[in-house]
Amino acid sequence: MPPMTASAASAAVAGPPARVFSAPWVLPVVRPPIRDGAVAVDASGTILAVGPRADVLGELGPHDGPQVQEVRVEGALVPGLVNAHTHLELSWLAGAVPGGAGVIAWTRRLMEKMTASRADEDARFAAAVEAARAARALGTAALGDVGNGILGWRAMAHAGLLGLFFHELVGSRERRTGDALGDAAAERARVPAPELAGDPPSIPAVPAPHAPYSVGPELIRRIFATAAAAGLPTTIHLAEDPDEVALLASGSGGWPDVLRVMGVDPGERTPGLGPCAYLAGLGALAARDGSAAPPPLLVHMVCAGPDDRRRAREAGATVVLCPRSNLHIGGRLPDVAALIDDGVALALGTDSLASVPDLSLWAEMRALSAALPEIPAHRWLEAATDAGARALGLATTLGALEVGRRPGLVCVDAGIAPGERQPERALISNAEASAVRWLAPSGAARTARAPSIAGASPVVAPQPRPPSARFSP
Repeated sequence: MPPMTASAASAAVAGPPARVFSAPWVLPVVRPPIRDGAVAVDASGTILAVGPRADVLGELGPHDGPQVQEVRVEGALVPGLVNAHTHLELSWLAGAVPGGAGVIAWTRRLMEKMTASRADEDARFAAAVEAARAARALGTAALGDVGNGILGWRAMAHAGLLGLFFHELVGSRERRTGDALGDAAAERARVPAPELAGDPPSIPAVPAPHAPYSVGPELIRRIFATAAAAGLPTTIHLAEDPDEVALLASGSGGWPDVLRVMGVDPGERTPGLGPCAYLAGLGALAARDGSAAPPPLLVHMVCAGPDDRRRAREAGATVVLCPRSNLHIGGRLPDVAALIDDGVALALGTDSLASVPDLSLWAEMRALSAALPEIPAHRWLEAATDAGARALGLATTLGALEVGRRPGLVCVDAGIAPGERQPERALISNAEASAVRWLAPSGAARTARAPSIAGASPVVAPQPRPPSARFSP
């Protein structure tokens, strides 16, 4: 197998020395695994060549020459992971919210914990930074982080992570301020700080609706229009449990009583449609050939039906699977096999530490591999890397070991045998925190420039918010 090489490789060698990392296995993600492979990178971490070790060294020059440095490692070389759904702002609630009874019960328990807590903003921020750093130590290069406030946005920057911040809006913010989008933009811009310097910033922000039951249709429409105007994808929790589907279809299930207590007419959230049909009617699922807007990230889709899957595929949307969180909260997984059979793009997320024990995408991959052993393990590695990068608009740089990308190079000493016929499955089964280390940095270049309306404003200090704001409809 010849190496993938950069046409400018020889020019790069004339500058700072290229480094060649070689290992028993290289897993590029976008091409088959390579036994005794190598990855050449320049000083910035940009990939110059990927292929069999002998071919890469032959392309770039003698490995003992002055311009090329070979570093031999044991294990497998993979790109930095992309976690497409987290809630860093909830990290201070790690292990504190029991699950098992569905989304409504779990949400009530979450709100009770938030209301009763005495944790101040500094403690919450420290927990978010710690969680973000732990994710990076596990080989994660980028996040799609969701936050009602901007605490998680700041934590991503402090931890050296890349990605996209989804500034989550709910209906109560709209009622309280009269303009949730404007209020959120003002929150991001209020106190400039150097953490997210750049224009556009290293971690752009974009508004996002929480869920169909917690955000009214007009605000959902405006949020998606704002994201589209910015050229950025946004995200929404969708079809997460049967109560949500029942509310949308017929005004039944558990959510109507919750909405009435909040002073919201359930009829306003009952379009008589399925989840994806509802979003399509609000302009959130424009067909991929009919709109320049990046397709959205649809999180969970545990209760998605055939029509939802069809609409998601036709729109080019990505479904973000969070299997451990789904099992913790509701005790079931989405119909992942049907999503794959129907051609829906899949990425992986962990959700928050309020519903999972850690932010390990390796653990998410293991959960799926154990539940669906018939599905090739490379699908899970792809979902945790290239698919997540594509969903976040970062595929030109992150997500795969490919010439020209700068995904970050991670070594996982997973003990994969030289003759292993399924190296991805062995990798996923054996990847632990102690086996993961970074070899080269990652760096992002977006596929679309973010106007300031969506997130080019500098990061600001977190603002205290009423505990009920996150889920209040």
